[in-house]
Amino acid sequence: MASACGACLVAAASAARLGAAPPAAGVVGGNVAVGVGAVQLDPVPHVPTVAINGVGGTVQMPMAGLGVWQYNDTRAEAALKTALRVGYRMVDTALGYDNQGGVGRALAEAFGSGALRREDVFITSKIPGGLPSANATQALEQCLVQLGVEYVDLMLVHFPASWGGVGGPALRKEQWLAMEAFAKKGKARALGVSHYCPRHVEDVLSVATVPIAVNQVQYHVGMGTALENATDGIAYDRQEGVVYQSFSPLCGPCGTTELIDGKMVTDIGANHGKSGAQVSLRWQIQQGVPVIPKSDKESHLRDNLDLFDWTLSPKEMATLTAATSPPVSGTSEMPPTSGDCDVL
Repeated sequence: MASACGACLVAAASAARLGAAPPAAGVVGGNVAVGVGAVQLDPVPHVPTVAINGVGGTVQMPMAGLGVWQYNDTRAEAALKTALRVGYRMVDTALGYDNQGGVGRALAEAFGSGALRREDVFITSKIPGGLPSANATQALEQCLVQLGVEYVDLMLVHFPASWGGVGGPALRKEQWLAMEAFAKKGKARALGVSHYCPRHVEDVLSVATVPIAVNQVQYHVGMGTALENATDGIAYDRQEGVVYQSFSPLCGPCGTTELIDGKMVTDIGANHGKSGAQVSLRWQIQQGVPVIPKSDKESHLRDNLDLFDWTLSPKEMATLTAATSPPVSGTSEMPPTSGDCDVL
């Protein structure tokens, strides 16, 4: 690609508003094999990065990484060990996943052997929403303990309220300021949110002294023409300089595999010698949307990182964008919504 992504160009608004530097793109990795001690690393594939607005300036975040939602400690540890070996340099976990111990063990092995340095791996974690300051601080510190690191690269608020719906504007502001205090101690390089709709983001922006770097939201083929209450406001986020990141980019919660082996994506994939899943992921990458697909199978892990040396044609992009299936997984409303924008 000529540049890492379109998202690299959209962070001007809130960057200026909050005093952060404008974003720039970069690259993670190169064709180098590394081996120290018991950990052997394969040649690292080319993975572009996107600049996100951090605490002290811009931070480079890989455009693709490993998600570990729904994995237990053991499976998360094994998946990350394989992922690091085949070239992944970003992992996304959360306090609520109950697998940060396993993620931490995989990281400790890689760092302890000398095969990788802490700064080589971009670590994202999340704390639950709806927490008052003291509880938020406790949750933030717990993440570091479980992961066995002194800082994370990106810390997110997982939801605009508690999973039970406890929250509201005042609590969102209080929790964000606790996140800022944590980050300003050097314990997070950047801060962000997940499942936030525009009015939730506005609550935070009204008190923020640290930029909102990322909003992690469900987004995938089938949502290209979806309304704001399905996408949680992709256009708004970009206007505010918030990088829009996709979780479940293959629609894991949707109960269908059509973005992996459906006719539309596999037919397009055949034009490029790629799989249906790679087509689905490339559609997002080509829009500048970073992705964190989940897998613990080496072949799938390799495929999910092989997204950056080929391009979908304008016609293929248009076909994928026009698709309306699978819709967002959330409520049973018609048209479908994520349900996130209903959170008070």
